[in-house]
Amino acid sequence: MTDVQQHSLVVRISGREQPETIALADGDSVRDELARFLNRQGPYAQMWIRLSSGEYVRYDAITSIGPPSMQ
Repeated sequence: MTDVQQHSLVVRISGREQPETIALADGDSVRDELARFLNRQGPYAQMWIRLSSGEYVRYDAITSIGPPSMQ
């Protein structure tokens, strides 16, 4: 597993075949980041969510989210 994979969450977006990633801030655990996402806290309280690529997608377009091992 690369450093990028260890510090990111994998997301599936409606209408796309390939998964995308969301970067975790240094020091954040995957579990804490997942909780923030599901509770719509922090950066996930917004309608638009920033992917690791810099692209923004709508929160409601994300169909699944999980640790890197879900790829």
